Amino acid sequence: MIEELDVLIRARYPLLCINTHEEMRALRIVTALASTQRHKDKGLYTWSRVRGLARIDGKRPQAIGDQSEDTLAVLELIDNKFESGIFVLFDYHRGLEQDHMVIRRLRELAHSIKSQPKNVIFVSPQFPIPPELEKEVKFIDLPLPSAKDIEVMLDDSLVGLEENPDVSLSVDDRTKEGLVQALLGLTETEIENALAKAVITSRGLGPDSIQLILDEKKDAIRQSGSLTYVHPEPLSSYGGYARHRELIQELALTFTPQAQVYGIEPAKGILAVGLPGVGKDLLKRVTSSIMGKALIDLDMAAVMGEGGGIIGSGAMAIRRALSIAETLSCVLGLSEFEKAVGGLASSNRTDGGETARTLGHLLNWMQDRKGGVFLFATANDVRDLAGEQIREGRFTKIIFVDLPDKQDRAHIFAVHLSKRSRDPERFDLAALAEASEGFSGAEIENAVKGGLLRAFRDDAREVTTDDILAKINSTRPLSEVKREQIEELRNWAKTHLALDGNEASNTTTSAARRLEL
Repeated sequence: MIEELDVLIRARYPLLCINTHEEMRALRIVTALASTQRHKDKGLYTWSRVRGLARIDGKRPQAIGDQSEDTLAVLELIDNKFESGIFVLFDYHRGLEQDHMVIRRLRELAHSIKSQPKNVIFVSPQFPIPPELEKEVKFIDLPLPSAKDIEVMLDDSLVGLEENPDVSLSVDDRTKEGLVQALLGLTETEIENALAKAVITSRGLGPDSIQLILDEKKDAIRQSGSLTYVHPEPLSSYGGYARHRELIQELALTFTPQAQVYGIEPAKGILAVGLPGVGKDLLKRVTSSIMGKALIDLDMAAVMGEGGGIIGSGAMAIRRALSIAETLSCVLGLSEFEKAVGGLASSNRTDGGETARTLGHLLNWMQDRKGGVFLFATANDVRDLAGEQIREGRFTKIIFVDLPDKQDRAHIFAVHLSKRSRDPERFDLAALAEASEGFSGAEIENAVKGGLLRAFRDDAREVTTDDILAKINSTRPLSEVKREQIEELRNWAKTHLALDGNEASNTTTSAARRLEL
């Protein structure tokens, strides 16, 4: 990041912004840059509403008077009193919210210092940009600590702990790697807190500390508001749809070191389109298991709700969420994709373009991202989305998940019976599959549950095929309740998506289960 910041300062970007909770880490980076030969004569200054303006590149911070704690006054000082300097302003966004004069003065300052060796750097957990300043402020992303950064922090902690006789250390190379991976996705402060908690809880650091840190990380991610850890599911829990399983295993290969050396780019992701209840979310959890990556769900409603409607808050929230996802190199889940990106068209009329800016950042990230994040988005119906929202390059594959055919249904029944400690071979799977035509995976699971309950109510006897058939016969599946809408979606998929040859079928109830855009 020092290199990027150096280029921007040399290019005379007058107003820069680092959105981060890691205030001291950001200041250390700026301080390191200001101490280089190229910038050390400019002077480094910090400002907050509490302490005012002070020069900090000497042995002691040197306070500067003239009521510099005022948001407008400090801009006047920067513009008129100093010939050069790098000025770091903390939590300055409050001035934007409270006084529109500040916005006007910032625009004037940006033009005034453009040709001078002065740069203003805002550091804040959020810096909502009013439309008037969109072209004046350049954002810089402060990435979360990398594995290498965390390893350095861990080494420093271990050196300090070695001097404590009350602490037990059992950290070999394998444990160290596990600790580093467990700490990925946390801020510097959160890493320090997690390590301290693990040391206190276990009276030291060792293999058992990894799970403690993972639990702490889950809490920290949850507190971000828009991200949630989701437990993966083993491949054995996904019944039917053999081509889906094969596809995920194929895409997982693109993340292997051998594939990288060979020149294969990691897969970007999948958009799974299909009817409710056919197992799209289950496939997402199975994908996490197959790829050996953590699964984190992104809640776009929470993203848009952060900041209470403050302009720019949604864009900052999505930046933070995607930064965490990139650091974790995870499977990023995005449910109801059509609802998440469907508000672009009306955004300018309803919220001044806030939604459009936020979703625009997400779509650009989907197109341009590199590295280990695999996006798994699900949607019930994408017919109303614009072509550019689902175009090639944002997803590696777009698949259509239809209702399971007879063979798939038999396999799904077997999976759900096995999950409930029943031997599938004791049941007439062919009869169950025949009777459940038009059922989704969720409805098949419900039939198994209903059969178990029927047998339990009948003196807790062992469940039979007839019990499950009784539940099937008393259920009206969604494919009958919404027959017209489902047929329309299927016909659209056949028309707009290319059918995979070996899965073609002449019947609508067993239409292709994998359709690629």
